[in-house]
Amino acid sequence: MLCGTMEKADRKRLFVSALLGVCLSMVFSFRYVMPKIQSTSFWARNLERVQQWLGGYGLVWSLIGVLLAAFAYITLTNMARKKEPFRVGLGIISVVFSTLNVFGLLMYHLDDLPFFEFASWGLATVCLIAGWATLFYLLAYWFLRGLDSIHTPSRQGKERPNWFVSLFENHPWRVSFCVILLCWLPWVAAYYPASMDWDVYRQLCSALSLGKFARSNHDPFFASYVLTVFYRIGVKLGSENLGIFLFVLLRDLVMAGIYACCVHQMRKAELRTGVCLLVLAFFAVTPVWGAYAKHAFKDSLAAATFCAYVISLVTLVLRARKQAVTWGDCISGCIITAATALLRNNPIYAIVPATGLLVVYLLCKKVHFLKCATLLLGVLIYFAFNHYIFTYGNVTPGSQKEALSLFFQQTARTVKYHGDEITPEEKESIHAYLDYNTMAQLYDPVLSDPIKDRCKEDKNGEDAKKNYFKAWASMFFKYPDTYIESAVGGSYGYYAFTPKLPDGAGNQNSGMTIFNWIRVNWFIEKHGFDFHYIEPLEPAREALHAWARIWENIPVLSLTNSIASYTWAAVLIGYHFLRKKRYDALIPVLAIGIMALTCVASPVNDSFRYYSPAAAAVPALLPLLGRKEKPASADNTQPTDAAE
Repeated sequence: MLCGTMEKADRKRLFVSALLGVCLSMVFSFRYVMPKIQSTSFWARNLERVQQWLGGYGLVWSLIGVLLAAFAYITLTNMARKKEPFRVGLGIISVVFSTLNVFGLLMYHLDDLPFFEFASWGLATVCLIAGWATLFYLLAYWFLRGLDSIHTPSRQGKERPNWFVSLFENHPWRVSFCVILLCWLPWVAAYYPASMDWDVYRQLCSALSLGKFARSNHDPFFASYVLTVFYRIGVKLGSENLGIFLFVLLRDLVMAGIYACCVHQMRKAELRTGVCLLVLAFFAVTPVWGAYAKHAFKDSLAAATFCAYVISLVTLVLRARKQAVTWGDCISGCIITAATALLRNNPIYAIVPATGLLVVYLLCKKVHFLKCATLLLGVLIYFAFNHYIFTYGNVTPGSQKEALSLFFQQTARTVKYHGDEITPEEKESIHAYLDYNTMAQLYDPVLSDPIKDRCKEDKNGEDAKKNYFKAWASMFFKYPDTYIESAVGGSYGYYAFTPKLPDGAGNQNSGMTIFNWIRVNWFIEKHGFDFHYIEPLEPAREALHAWARIWENIPVLSLTNSIASYTWAAVLIGYHFLRKKRYDALIPVLAIGIMALTCVASPVNDSFRYYSPAAAAVPALLPLLGRKEKPASADNTQPTDAAE
C-alpha cells in the first residue's frame, strides 16, 4: 500500500513537472512586441493576441521545455525526500522578483505597462508573474542548498590536491594577488597609458582649476586630486601618458590586493576550495574587471574600496562573535571607511547606516567604547574633509539634481504623454524649475541627463523647487500609472533580467560597456591635453574588446554581465542569514542593498559602472556563511583563522 502511495505521488510529480516544463518554456518564449491586431471581433481579437504572444514553435523550444520539466521533477523530488516545506518568506521574495522582472521586461520591449489599459494584458501579466515566481523559487531552492554546503568537507581518504590547489590553500592571498594581476596585465599593457572617458578629463580639470569644471565635487574632489598628483608627476617627467599610467599601476596593485583579501578571508572561513577559486576567477578572468583595471576613471578604485569596506564589516562581525575585536580591526576599518566615502559620492548613503548599526552591535557585544568610536571617526573624516574644501578650498558641492532624476523623469514622461491635460499652473511650476518646452522631445526612458541638465536650480532657487514638487505631487494622483512606468523604465536594469541595452544607450553608460577611447576632443581642444595609445597595440585592444563581447554571449558566464544576478544573489544571501537567525550578518548585506538602491535612483538605467561597487562586494559576504563558532574564552583574545 505504501509502495502504491509512493508511485501515485511520483506520477503526480511527473505530471506537475511536465506541465511546469511547458508553462515555463512559454514564459521564456513570450513575445512582447507584435504587429497590430487586424480582427474586429472581441473573441477573435483576443485569441489573435494570444497567438502573437506565443513564440515557442520548433525543436529548440521543445527541448528547452523538456529540460525545464526535468529540472522541475528533480527539484520537487529532492524537496519531497528532504521533507522541505513551502517557505513563505522565499515565496514572497519570488513574487517580488517576478513582478519586478515582468515589469522590467514590459518596459524594455514596449516602454509601457499595458495591463493598465487592456484586460487581456492584465491576465497575461499575472501568468508571466506566476511563471517567473515558480522558476525563481525552484532556482533559489538550489542556491540556498548550495549556501548550506559551502563549508570545506573533510579530506580523510581523499587524494591530495594538485600543486596549484595546494599552493593556493597554503598561500591564498599571495596566489590570488599574483593571479589577478597576471590576468589584468594584457588589459593594462594593451591600453597604455589607460582608457579615458569624459569623467577622467573632468576630474583633471576640477583639480587643476581649468575651465567651467574647476574645483567641483561633482566627481569627488579627493579622487580628482589623487589623479592629478600623478598627472603632475608625469608632466614633470616629460610625459602626461606616464603620469596616468603610474596612477593606474599603483591603483591596480591596491585593487588586486583588496580582491585577494576577499578570497583570503573566504579561505580562512573554511569555505570550499572550489568556491574560493571560483571567486578568484571572477575577479581575475571576468572581462569587466580587467577592463576596469585599464581605465583611469574613479569607479575602478571605488568598486574595490567598497568591497574592502564590506570586508571590514564582515571581519568585525566575525571578530565580535568571538569577542576578539582588536584595535587593529577598528583602525583599519576607520581608514577603509574614510577612503571608501572620499573616492565616490554615493557610498556614504550606505556607510552611515551600516557603520551606525555595526557600532550599536559591537557595543551590545561589549566592545570597548573607544574602539567603536574609532569606526565612527572614518565617517567624521569624510564630513570634515568636505566641510573644509567647501569652506576654505573654494570647491563647489555637487548638484542635488543628480538625486532628483527619478522625479524629473516622472514629470517628463507625464508631459510627453499627458501634456494636453496638464493645467497652466502645473506647467508654470514645472517650467520655473525645469525646461517644460523641451521635455516631451528630450525624454529618454533610460537616461535623465537630457532633463536634469536643463534644471534651473541655480537660477530660480528654493521657491521654484518647492513649487515644482507641489506640481509633481498633484500630478502623481492623476497619473500614477505613468509615474510607475517612468520609475521602472529608468531602473529595471538593476533588478530585472532584461536583454542588453544597445551600445551607446545611457550616454555610453548602459550595461557593462567596455570604455575604449582615450581622446575626448572637447577637452583636448580647450585645455591641450595630449593622451594617446601606442598605435602598434591596436590589434591587441581590438582582440580584448572582442573577447569581452564573446563573454557576454556565453551561457552561464553571461550572468556575470547581468546586474540583476548580483542583486538577487545578495537578497537570497540576506534571506539565508535571516532564516538562520544570524542577524548580525545582515549589516554588510544592508550596505550592499543601499548601494543597489542608489543605482535605482541614479540618472542612468542598467549602468554597471554605477553598480560595480555592489557587484564587487557580493562575494565578500560569503565568509559569513562559515560554521557558527563559539565565543573565545576571556583570556584568549587572539583571533583564529576562521575569523581573519
